[in-house]
Amino acid sequence: MTTADQVRTERTEARPLRADAERNRLRIIAAARDLFAQRGLEVTLDDVAAHAGVGVGTVYRRFDNRDQLIEGVFVEHLHEVATRLTAALESPDTWNGVVTLFTYVGESMAGDRGLASVMMRIDHTAPAIETAKLSMTSLIEQVHQRGVAEGVLRPEIERTDFFAFFTMLSSIAEVTESTAPGTWRRYLELMLDSIRADGTRHPLTVPAMTDEQIRAAQAARCRTR
Repeated sequence: MTTADQVRTERTEARPLRADAERNRLRIIAAARDLFAQRGLEVTLDDVAAHAGVGVGTVYRRFDNRDQLIEGVFVEHLHEVATRLTAALESPDTWNGVVTLFTYVGESMAGDRGLASVMMRIDHTAPAIETAKLSMTSLIEQVHQRGVAEGVLRPEIERTDFFAFFTMLSSIAEVTESTAPGTWRRYLELMLDSIRADGTRHPLTVPAMTDEQIRAAQAARCRTR
């Protein structure tokens, strides 16, 4: 066997190992997100290994400690947002791409109760996080420019406004989901009506919160502080 043949054989044999390693990494991340949502950020790497159905050594080969795992969870979230941004860019209907993107942000915060805690805990200046954010910022810039150029976003909207939009949507989803599930969709509808260029107003499909729901949301918020 020639050297080239040996290299090709080694690469072929290594590919399944790399794929297995990536599957294990994603399994660990998913397990961590699940446990963070259920029990908070103080779970151990042993807990995560058991929940993921992998050996403890497999977790420690990927993450030296819990803080690295928390960072890994957030980086994976940013990658998911980047994937949604790419999908928005590839959508033949520019406005529909924007709606799908904003809807994903609300759904991810409402569906992953541990994500807000992760965002508060991690070091946003960590290299892996900054790299993921740079990629995401570039994609947001493209979504914004396309939306304005095609006349679906108000021309006054700036690329940096997306940070505020996502933060507002994430916050309302985090605060209300346990006491008034789905309420964030009402504010998504209001937000979308406020940024669309044609000024069209659509009927709101989700009712406003009741006084009782507001009090329950405030009480739940206090308990988590």
